[in-house]
Amino acid sequence: MPVKFGIELGIRAQKNAIKKAAIITDANMLDSYFIAETHPKFAGVNAFETLAEIAEKVRSVTLATGIVNVYSRNKKTMLRLASRIYRKSDGRFVLGLGTSAPIIIENMYKMKFEKPLFRITDYTTYIKNNHSMPVYWAVVGDKITKLAAEYADGVIFFLRPESEIKRSIKIIKNRLDSVGRSYDRFKIISVRPTYIEDTKNAKNMARMTVANYVGANEFYSKPLEKVGYKKQVLTIRENFLKHGLIEAAKHVSHKMIKELTTFGNPKECAEELMQYADRTKIKMVVAGFDLPKDGYNVDFLKKLQLLVRRL
Repeated sequence: MPVKFGIELGIRAQKNAIKKAAIITDANMLDSYFIAETHPKFAGVNAFETLAEIAEKVRSVTLATGIVNVYSRNKKTMLRLASRIYRKSDGRFVLGLGTSAPIIIENMYKMKFEKPLFRITDYTTYIKNNHSMPVYWAVVGDKITKLAAEYADGVIFFLRPESEIKRSIKIIKNRLDSVGRSYDRFKIISVRPTYIEDTKNAKNMARMTVANYVGANEFYSKPLEKVGYKKQVLTIRENFLKHGLIEAAKHVSHKMIKELTTFGNPKECAEELMQYADRTKIKMVVAGFDLPKDGYNVDFLKKLQLLVRRL
């Protein structure tokens, strides 16, 4: 089965750029377009609201939340909002769900980060009992990965080392077999931070992305520690907490950004994304663009156009 490709702009992208990138993705016949959400009051957009607007402007691309957390809305509201996009897109919609992390839920949403696995399982069961839309889970640890194989229709990886992706795929296959579900129908997706810039600038942005997620969120640290980055992760986290993001980024090695991100000109990025898919056996690679707020400009959209034409 040939690998599929998708696009996702980061949480700092404004609605205008998100809409333009969606049209580019659709016009070039890529499979999926994801919209990220952290908290609309603090960063980025309301994923459901923006997807509902985009659904009327695209013809073939599958739209997806990438992701919304299961604390941001109650499950009835989540179903109502998702169903609206499903109708507007003629069924070309996937609900991407995640638990998020304490730093987001407790600091931004002012809620206790309680029973995350129960919550995502409960939301998924409710939605699937009341609608036929696919539901994908953002997964990090083994426990949620196994549960996803039972309850969800696919998984989404982010900042996951290649060896950990391969190991997780084995876990998913085994669990699917044990519950009598088909691996062929189960989606395996990786959001790959991608930088279509000159090499030096791209590397610097890649380091900032890795340092930000690893420094602020231990969920992304653990998979890296398992594959030999334990000392580096500790240094990044210490510097992030004591001195901030810029200092932490100085301790992200070239080896780490090569493993976790893709960078270069559009041609180089397209080739590397395809090679990454082949190496990991991922079913869909989503090029994710974690850029500064002013990075989603005309020049970026031109380079995005060149990239998607090659995928």
